Amino acid sequence: MRSIAAFFILFSNLIFSQVDLINAKKPIDAEKKSINEITPLEYGTIDENDILWSRVVYEFIDLNEKLNFPLLFPTNDEQNKIGRKSIWRVLKEFIVNKIEEDPSGKNLEIYKFDEFSSEDKLSTNEIKDLMSYELISRKAGTQTLYVNSNEIGGYNIKGIWYFDKKYSELKYRLLGIQPVGANTEDLKNGVQNPNLGSPYFWIWYPSVREELNNHLVFNDRNTNNRISFDDLLINRRFSSFIYKYNNLYGDREIKDYIKQRPGESKQQHNLRIILESERIKKEILDFELDMWGY
Repeated sequence: MRSIAAFFILFSNLIFSQVDLINAKKPIDAEKKSINEITPLEYGTIDENDILWSRVVYEFIDLNEKLNFPLLFPTNDEQNKIGRKSIWRVLKEFIVNKIEEDPSGKNLEIYKFDEFSSEDKLSTNEIKDLMSYELISRKAGTQTLYVNSNEIGGYNIKGIWYFDKKYSELKYRLLGIQPVGANTEDLKNGVQNPNLGSPYFWIWYPSVREELNNHLVFNDRNTNNRISFDDLLINRRFSSFIYKYNNLYGDREIKDYIKQRPGESKQQHNLRIILESERIKKEILDFELDMWGY
């Protein structure tokens, strides 16, 4: 009986979602209705005494991987499709709007480095320099253009895994996100197919959660079953690899100690780096299982 009831609840939600779209008097009405159905997961306050173990981990989300396409597409920021934006466009518009509202940048938690120290907080001019460039043409003159979604190659993220002894559970909390894309100087100079490996700035993730929760991720399998960008990220519905974690050796990156061997190809070297990343990931996830073994 419970399974039948659950089916009808799910089925009715899907129908209502379709009805909202069909009955919308304006296109924006359907978009607002969809967004209002998503409730963000609250970040609860954790007592220091409840943390038995923790590890800070840095990962890279490669937008070339198919599993990460919901973060990448649509790549044309000039198109306005209902409920369709890439995560970069969401972040870009959020930042630009905040700067226009308050040029002092008080409401923006954007930093140069991942330590998020007050000394490293970027000014609004520094932020704009990292995400925009000037393009000079005879017809249009000088234009200030912002980096487009198709010029973003991925995201570095910083998070912390911790074991909550109060609930006897291994948990994860996302702390920061850094867009990685084309160098703005290359874009300014018209370089064709620029390398998309230039890191921009670190955004303190809790400061953008509310905005990311207002935008839904497109689901090509079922357009009625959609989640917010915030839900996707904090529940780790993406593919990534660890490139660094807090360690005794000054938080060195994996590539700093997995060196390329004589005669080893670049592909073989990269494979060993990925294998080390997977080893660290397994070590973290096995911690919870090991706790029950004692």
